[in-house]
Amino acid sequence: MSEKQFWREKISVLLHDPITKPFDIKGHEDVAMEIGVVAKVHIDRGEEDKIASAFDRVPLPYEIRGKQIRIAANETYFVHPLTGEKLELNLNEAKQMKYLNELKEKIAKLREQNPDDEKFYHALWWELAELIDIAQVLPADTRVPNHSIIDHLDLSAAVKTAIKGSKVNMALLTFSIGPVQQVIAQARKTIDLWAGSYLLSYLIYKAIEKIGTKYGFDTIIYPYLRNNPFVYTTLDRQGVKLLTKPTIDEKVASLPNIFLALVPYNEAENIIEECKQAVISEWKDLTSKAKEIFEKDTKSEFHGLHNFAEFQKQVELFPTINATFIDLPSNPAEIEHRIDALFNDQAFKTEFEKYNEFLQKIQEKEGYKPNEGSFYKFVYKILMAKMGAIKTVRYFKGYSSDAMLGSQRIPDDFGDGTRACVEVIDKHGEETKQDYLGTLNATKRMLKRILNKSIRYDSTEDIAWNNEVNKSSDKLKNGYIAVLLMDGDKMGKLVSGDRALTIDKVMHEKTLSELPAEIKSDLEKTKMFSPAYQRSISRTLGIFSALVRYIVEDKYEGMLVYAGGDDVLAVLPADKVLKCANDIRKIYSGKKVNYPIKLDGDEYTFDKGFVYKNGKPYANMMGNETMSAGIAIINHKSPLKVALELARSAEHIAKDVYGRNAFAVTVVRRSGQMETVGSKWEIDDMDIIDTAYEITEMAEKVKLSKRSFYKIQDEDFEVLGKENLKELVYYMLRKSDAQNKKSLEFKDLKEKIIPFFEKLYNEQYLKRPIDLLLTIRLTKRGDER
Repeated sequence: MSEKQFWREKISVLLHDPITKPFDIKGHEDVAMEIGVVAKVHIDRGEEDKIASAFDRVPLPYEIRGKQIRIAANETYFVHPLTGEKLELNLNEAKQMKYLNELKEKIAKLREQNPDDEKFYHALWWELAELIDIAQVLPADTRVPNHSIIDHLDLSAAVKTAIKGSKVNMALLTFSIGPVQQVIAQARKTIDLWAGSYLLSYLIYKAIEKIGTKYGFDTIIYPYLRNNPFVYTTLDRQGVKLLTKPTIDEKVASLPNIFLALVPYNEAENIIEECKQAVISEWKDLTSKAKEIFEKDTKSEFHGLHNFAEFQKQVELFPTINATFIDLPSNPAEIEHRIDALFNDQAFKTEFEKYNEFLQKIQEKEGYKPNEGSFYKFVYKILMAKMGAIKTVRYFKGYSSDAMLGSQRIPDDFGDGTRACVEVIDKHGEETKQDYLGTLNATKRMLKRILNKSIRYDSTEDIAWNNEVNKSSDKLKNGYIAVLLMDGDKMGKLVSGDRALTIDKVMHEKTLSELPAEIKSDLEKTKMFSPAYQRSISRTLGIFSALVRYIVEDKYEGMLVYAGGDDVLAVLPADKVLKCANDIRKIYSGKKVNYPIKLDGDEYTFDKGFVYKNGKPYANMMGNETMSAGIAIINHKSPLKVALELARSAEHIAKDVYGRNAFAVTVVRRSGQMETVGSKWEIDDMDIIDTAYEITEMAEKVKLSKRSFYKIQDEDFEVLGKENLKELVYYMLRKSDAQNKKSLEFKDLKEKIIPFFEKLYNEQYLKRPIDLLLTIRLTKRGDER
């Protein structure tokens, strides 16, 4: 097949189902032909459509013969894939015509701007989800409406890549680079934090780019790549003309260190090798450019001592790359053989046997027979088991060195486990600092310059000045900053499908009502796991990454370092970090926040697990899924590496001590005193952070000092017990130094503070409500003297 024909066929597949299909199931093929005329390509549907359907859809009876289940346009709704929540769409003929006209106009414009088929394909893929504003909530299958028509078109195009003539030739491939935490944690300055995160995203993208430009970016199941600035730069460089620009900030590391792809099986080994070489080659190029910068710095403006022989030696130590693949057979016996060979898990074996029996029942009732897409959930778990085994066998790149820097043997200042080979000079006003760094950290320090990124990250002192108390002063009254780490809870089990909903929970109620009883019974025991399920999670996290920037930087005046997948890393003014974290976890789940997020002229709001763009349903968020946060509050002069370690430890406390869906804050005062406090985000529908801030503000209004809180000791709680908590708190307030205790404000404070204390009371941590209030007070005021 010629390259031109390859891209024309991919275009045809992306358009074989019009996005407006749910409006008119019966006539959708005719509409596809009309769109094909506009796109100047013949629309055809082949084996890829059936296989993609088997990947993503529930096999139903009577598809070949018998009474097929039909859902009318006015009965159509979208089901949240993670919660089962219904989203009414209210489709009608007038809307269909409006959207169809928009669709044709935008495709015609894309085609006019991109007469070359390869460029048009990339433009069409990039814009597909934005061609009409509700595209991502229009279901691919109205009978099981838990995934978007966009997901089906993407997967069909990916499958097409792996079909040669009549032969299906697919492999599922995964690829990762690392180490992650060590690379990010080795930091003194905010720019080091950025560089560690960005370097990993930048390098993993070099592997993704290799696949995307050769086979199409639709082949990447995870992570979500539309709206990503890395992809946009690639397409722009290739001369692809697009209608929209990415909303993810190009300076923010936006990709995780791993990807999952669907590729031709007979090319998988070569693909892995090409991806490895792309990553290694780019890393060597970056180090070469860093070395060149140091060599040209003859006046020692930003570097002093150096040992370039040692620098070159350390290039080989990074990164660690792991990759593997597996074919997708249509024969259940082959799957069973692999499960027997790799797993001792009887429950997994039983799950496969039950699912295979279910598929046979469907086939007996005039359903389609299984194909290469039917056993995805099991193939994926086998692939991940292979990857896990590869990662378990750790290949250490031998390193020992007696290298000298000047006349001394000096270790890397950031704890890289290597010898320092470059003295990097950092001039800030009158102050000059020297960092003795190995190759990795020296290259990170130069990364912004190497990539010619016109970005500026505030210093930790600049961030501290954004504490509100400092804004009306010429003195830094509050010098505290915060490092925020957030992470989705139980994401591994969610992405693997272990926590997916059962099929009956995502079916249209009419479909479920018309199924035979024995089929219903099977659906209630079978989890809905598919590439579309994973794409949905990946897409949601991509949208989340784009929206987090507004909250961190525009709303709360912080610095977003990383937002890729379900992870967030940011540095913020101490007085804003708790509110920022609370809002981030809300939008992650699709809960309301009390302001719209504004990006590029569009407004995003949230409700019941969905995000709305300019008032219209746009996509699902993570629904009932939650995040946990670790926060370190330190003086701005403290080492960032220490703050990052404390934040990571606090995150573990939030997950392990407070049971996830929680936050923990570690405060290090200038005196060195360290305290940690935390809680669930919500307890019995009480928003703990919002309530704590309300109480703090009320206390400030009545001039209630922190000394009043110290009047209650642990032993008071211990002796009096929870049953006397109300009287104890009332006693504290009566004896406090608050002014005008007969005022309405003081009465409101009493009514607000009692339920707060009752919710947070914990027998293992008696002063928790007081410590949280005092922590908030510290973040707002700094060290009070």
